[in-house]
Amino acid sequence: MIDWVAAAFDLTAALDARGVLDNEREILDDLNGTGNCAAMVAEALAGLLFPGLYELGDVSRGRFYNWRVSLRAAGEHVGLLEFGGLNTVRQDGTYTARVELTGDGCRIYETASSGDDHAERWSSLASLLGALDARLTRVDIAADDFAGSHPVQWAIDRYNDGDFDRRGQRPKARLIDDMGNKTGKTFYVGSRKSEKQLRVYEKGREQGKPDSEWVRYEGQFSASNRCELSLLMLTDPAPYLVGAYPVLDFVGGVGERLRIATEKLLANAERAVRHFRRQYGPMINAMLHAAGGDEATLSRLVLGTARNKLPPWCSRPEDAAQLLSVILFAPTGHIEAQKAQE
Repeated sequence: MIDWVAAAFDLTAALDARGVLDNEREILDDLNGTGNCAAMVAEALAGLLFPGLYELGDVSRGRFYNWRVSLRAAGEHVGLLEFGGLNTVRQDGTYTARVELTGDGCRIYETASSGDDHAERWSSLASLLGALDARLTRVDIAADDFAGSHPVQWAIDRYNDGDFDRRGQRPKARLIDDMGNKTGKTFYVGSRKSEKQLRVYEKGREQGKPDSEWVRYEGQFSASNRCELSLLMLTDPAPYLVGAYPVLDFVGGVGERLRIATEKLLANAERAVRHFRRQYGPMINAMLHAAGGDEATLSRLVLGTARNKLPPWCSRPEDAAQLLSVILFAPTGHIEAQKAQE
């Protein structure tokens, strides 16, 4: 399961998708200054990412981002929206915002719709984030061993045997021991400040059940200058946990269950095309008029804007072929453009 997620995304694209970017410069200047429109921006972002799902807290000052607004459920903090500030602009000039969901926020999100299973929900969010040029900054992937078949001591033994070694080096580790009082042990492999850290802890006992055998294996993955987190981690998390820690191959069953989400590529493509049409459709129409209706010329114009990369949710060239049927059969304004020229 996904037990924590944080991502930075294109703020202006998100606001444009919500139709509130008529005065882009005014909004961005305000967020860099007094923040009078911060509450409005928070409502727009929450409405786009999580429509009707979370309550919004009051606007407060942030640290890296100028403004932060808590996402709440039943009065409890379950996430965060952050935006504003000149330090949040990417090198290419993109103004960014940040979203974060805690473990409780993730559980609420994935169970919010009775029509979708949790894999479909994460697939939908990954698609939307991809359309907003989002970059994951943190993802926690958890696997639960309810029967306690692989207790904390098992992880410690594997560590001592060198099963967590990487390129001949043993990562740092530490144990928080409950000294037999059954309040729960926690074993850490790696540093929290590094790109990955594994936590193995007695989840049931942490929850106040002294006789529980429930153990949770939880990998925390953090983006860095040399390590980019794929949006596929949201739709198919188990392989990333096992890939980082091959000794945890026993979580393969969880991976099979969540791998259903990878079969939703076509749905991802449909959403991406829908977002593309809303944001860039008018520009494509203008290019068609500029080409005088000549599709060969239009093709050259479009190819001139292509970048040498694929969307995060469609990272393999063979997957990109799925877009073809979506583009060919989805409703389009192309015919209307031809009629206008005639």
